[in-house]
Amino acid sequence: EGKGWSDTEGYYDRLPARCPKCGATTIRQDPDVLDTWFSSWLWPFSTLGWPGANADLKFFYPTNDLVTASEIIFFWVARMIMAGLEFMGDIPFRQVYIHGTVRDDKGRKMSKSLGNIIDPLAIIDEYSADALRFSLMMLTATGQDVFVSMEKFEIGRNFGTKLWNAGRFMQMNSPEGLSRESMSPSFDPALMSPDDQHIVARLQEAVLSCTENLERFRFNDAALVMYEFMWHQFCEWYVEYSKEMLYGTDETRKRHTLTVMHYVFSTGLRLLHPTMPFLTEEMWHEMGYGSADDSIMTAAWPIRVGEDVLKGWGVTQKWVDYVDQKHDLIRVGRTLRADYGVSPAKKVDYLVKAASAATAEQLQADGAAIRAGLRAESLKIDVALEPGKAMPGGVSKLGYIYLPLEGLIDVEAEKKRLSDQLAKVNKDLERVNAKLNNVDFISKAKPDVVDKQKANKEELLEKSEKMQRLIETLGNMAQTA
Repeated sequence: EGKGWSDTEGYYDRLPARCPKCGATTIRQDPDVLDTWFSSWLWPFSTLGWPGANADLKFFYPTNDLVTASEIIFFWVARMIMAGLEFMGDIPFRQVYIHGTVRDDKGRKMSKSLGNIIDPLAIIDEYSADALRFSLMMLTATGQDVFVSMEKFEIGRNFGTKLWNAGRFMQMNSPEGLSRESMSPSFDPALMSPDDQHIVARLQEAVLSCTENLERFRFNDAALVMYEFMWHQFCEWYVEYSKEMLYGTDETRKRHTLTVMHYVFSTGLRLLHPTMPFLTEEMWHEMGYGSADDSIMTAAWPIRVGEDVLKGWGVTQKWVDYVDQKHDLIRVGRTLRADYGVSPAKKVDYLVKAASAATAEQLQADGAAIRAGLRAESLKIDVALEPGKAMPGGVSKLGYIYLPLEGLIDVEAEKKRLSDQLAKVNKDLERVNAKLNNVDFISKAKPDVVDKQKANKEELLEKSEKMQRLIETLGNMAQTA
């Protein structure tokens, strides 16, 4: 029954005579109440003391970037710009980054009514805040929605564990003070092995790529760059390579290898800090890169060193390319083990037919590192190598690599194992073909479901063909035995 707004008072003419809770009779309506959406227009400057002038308002308005979702571009973003022009005489931000929406693993928008909400605090309790942050960054393509389930946060957790284990390994082998010295190194070219040159060169590429992707708001690409570099290039390859040096007796070589490791690791932590702030801060201090009063947040952002510096360190493209090819050779050798059920821990013999005499010379000079990567008992390298009998092999850019299986496996038992696997793969292939040959399925199923079945078919075909080749090789071995 109220009479509406008063033109002079700014509140309802008919107010309650008494507060029903406390009994107070001096009641007035707050004259400074704004609609929720309207008040949000003013957020860029009302939070900084506006309409009064102060240092915060002068410093923080306008800012650079706004991060938001697509559904409030009109309701909020456009109106903040209008309010900024009206009351401050300038737009509140220069760039707007529009991110995707987090959905469940079925593609549905998360809501209480559907009961498909994943509580971020539950994710943090189980996987950690950095695992949540890094996993979302890595999974979310620019401008696309991200489909999540609890299991997907294992990506960030496992990555964090990998980094922590690498740091612990370096700590156990480092003399006091070396980690801090290694942040601004001057490498002796005479000590730079091909693997040292490779990891230093690949680090410079990671610095450049990560920085460019962050500047372009391609956060998932920046996360992928650091995941690939730190997990595969550093932990999987260089840390494994370093063990031979660190467990050896050459103290000069050991110190040099640790210097390279700390230089790479300290740079990697700084590049990772925007996506894994807590882990990197903790490790920054644990590794001795900063004093108790320092924070990795205030450490200098890595800058790619110039070609003249790399040349002064003895880094050459020839050896960087060679190490890439060496990694490929080792991968082929490891695949041979896996294909024929030979344990990765078992020491075995390998034969390598080098692609050229120059390549054979490179491989022989680098034989110790290759044997370590292959876990080889022996490694025979010869440009004129001709295996005397049928044996499994694979090709790489550096040449052919063979794995003599005599005495390692029971050929007949291995043939049976592979034949059983082949039968299962072919059965799965029949089921997929039946679906794809079914007109009703093709016409009624969603396009992405059909595409998934087609991709599954291609994968099964590749498996079937590979197993047939493996069985054929074993058959040839049995005939020549």
